[in-house]
Amino acid sequence: MNLSQLHYFKKLAEVLHYTRAAQELFITQPTLSGAISSLENELEVSLFERSGRSVSLTPQGEIFYEHVCLALRAIDDGVAAVQDRGHSIVGSISLGTTFTVQDDYLPLLMKDYCAVCNNSVLTKTYQGFTNYLLDQLRKGTIDVAFCGRREGDSELVYFPVTYRNLKLCVHEDHPLAKRDHVSFSEIASMNLSTYRRGVPIGEMVNKLLVDNGLEDVKQIYDDDVSMSSFISFNSPDYGTIMLDSLGTRLFKNIKFVEIDEVPEGFYRIYMVYNKKHNHSRAVKDFIQFVHTYKGNDTFEDDEIPE
Repeated sequence: MNLSQLHYFKKLAEVLHYTRAAQELFITQPTLSGAISSLENELEVSLFERSGRSVSLTPQGEIFYEHVCLALRAIDDGVAAVQDRGHSIVGSISLGTTFTVQDDYLPLLMKDYCAVCNNSVLTKTYQGFTNYLLDQLRKGTIDVAFCGRREGDSELVYFPVTYRNLKLCVHEDHPLAKRDHVSFSEIASMNLSTYRRGVPIGEMVNKLLVDNGLEDVKQIYDDDVSMSSFISFNSPDYGTIMLDSLGTRLFKNIKFVEIDEVPEGFYRIYMVYNKKHNHSRAVKDFIQFVHTYKGNDTFEDDEIPE
């Protein structure tokens, strides 16, 4: 087993197609097939189920993929640490973040962290939706994520750091734009939309709407920017129920109105990490820094993990 075989395996596991993987690796398809066959022979397991040139991971392949991601990440971090030794870089951290947390909390956190570590840690930041980031944490392709919460991930540790409020968003020409707050009963007859089901924020909003008798709201959106854009460029008859976040500030002709039945701090944002992974010293120090960061916004009922 060699490093090239692991890189080849990882690429094939991600694109699940021999020809496409070979093209992205700049090797021939027979070379890739031979490397994977040799790897399977050495491990004495089948890593892929084959269907023509397309493949899918076997259960053993899925387990191996998670470990290969961790191993390659560790090697990349080691190379970066050695190459940057002369520049006083002593480690690296891969962060994942949702768009929602990039307005004020994360920039201020990173500014303060860089001051404390004297810019000696290389940070790489990736953006994605909550489900995607949590999947990457499980695989080990990122170290820490700032996002929402998903039930059922027992290996993940959720530490609350801040929150966003859920509000009614309307065009500035809408009659409700002049109001400070409204009730659900007042907006029940409006043409409303919000986040789609199947994502953590969508499920939370759906429960809130159902509990308050608003079951006809269109749940179709993935993100705040799409909803803000829809309100900004369409008839003022529409409204969306969404988080007040960075994406909403791109549009000057929309207004946010508080909803009486929505509790303060409706959507918690967490620092999340995988307790089963062997983190580097830099990652451990960063997690500890966030634990004690004075810029965190938490509530008395928040569960604070030790």
